[in-house]
Amino acid sequence: MAEAFDQDIRVVVRTLMVAKAVCELLSARLFALVEPEWRKLAEVFGAEGDGRPRVPPAALVTSRADPYVTRDIPVVHVHGTGSLKAYAIFPDQGPCSFREELPARVGAFFERHVWPYRDAIRPGAERTAWRAKSGYQIRTQTERRQLRDHGCARLGLDPRRPTIAVFGHTPGEDTELFQSTVDFASSDPSANWLFLDPVGYPHSRVRCVTGALSTNLLWSMADVCVTFSDSDLPAFGIPVVQAGWSVGSTCGGAHIARDPSDIRLWLDEAIAKHEKGESILEPEQRDRARLWLWLRRCGADVPTQLLPHWEYGVDYARALAVNLWHVERDGDPLYSAVARMWTRREPMLTRFDFHDPAGPFIRNTFDRFPRFGDVVSPDEDPMSTFHEPEESSFTRSTP
Repeated sequence: MAEAFDQDIRVVVRTLMVAKAVCELLSARLFALVEPEWRKLAEVFGAEGDGRPRVPPAALVTSRADPYVTRDIPVVHVHGTGSLKAYAIFPDQGPCSFREELPARVGAFFERHVWPYRDAIRPGAERTAWRAKSGYQIRTQTERRQLRDHGCARLGLDPRRPTIAVFGHTPGEDTELFQSTVDFASSDPSANWLFLDPVGYPHSRVRCVTGALSTNLLWSMADVCVTFSDSDLPAFGIPVVQAGWSVGSTCGGAHIARDPSDIRLWLDEAIAKHEKGESILEPEQRDRARLWLWLRRCGADVPTQLLPHWEYGVDYARALAVNLWHVERDGDPLYSAVARMWTRREPMLTRFDFHDPAGPFIRNTFDRFPRFGDVVSPDEDPMSTFHEPEESSFTRSTP
């Protein structure tokens, strides 16, 4: 069964395409639950759909997987962005949910297939990170300090104190952890606080800056972050206390806070280390965060000629029509990626076979050759990963 109650054709087509591939693996019929305007499109993929299926589905492919819902059938959650991304759970040993199972399974995959090959993957990870930080234009530590001082002066904060940014909270979720963070901010006299989520003003060192700061300013000011969703910031040297659920939480890039005492523990340590010019982010954590960023944006992004890239935007429908008219599906990576994920019970689609012993070395051959515009001196770039920066209050927080 495919489930795509979305207005975006990109989401609907991806969901139907993956569901069609699963149906062929299982020799099953496709039943689609979509909005009325997409009914004809679903029929193009051979889908049935009128009410509910008469028999329980063998699998669910969906664009909106609730992480809390327990399932007793395989569930594939198709994501937006990139070429084609999807996560999956296979409850072969009993009912489970994305929240219960997915992070641990992704973490196990990371430990087995990514971390041992970090030296081979590193060139590709560096280029992926370079693209991911395109919104951050600061090039030197001096520029960062100048912008940090400007931001503190603009917001009326003391630049000598560490600045802690809090973001990503969804109202109604992780309420206890979020309130503990607010309580800590209201009682702590030694740090500045930037809340990107609506919150009151417990004291003069707290600012609610929703939509008010550019990426350049926010990244330059933040010495530590508390987040309730996925964050790439540890990959760029900014330590993160992960207070909410995220797919990559077990890959080792962030400090995990499972209860209010963990929040207080990590924040106390972060503030204490900042006073010594240190950071709670260890070099291995930074490397792990870079590799998780690479896995999510590259290794787990399947290039396929059947589906246009997400960034086609308003031209997506025409690009899709051209692709489907001219591209043969035989041998397309989409079908082999779905089959690999399904037969091996892997937690995500992957663009190549991670079980191939030579894979990490072969797949990064071209990553060792720089492209025009990619060359940046690591002595000048404050977001370069694998070198130590000059000593400053941001030392060891920024690679």
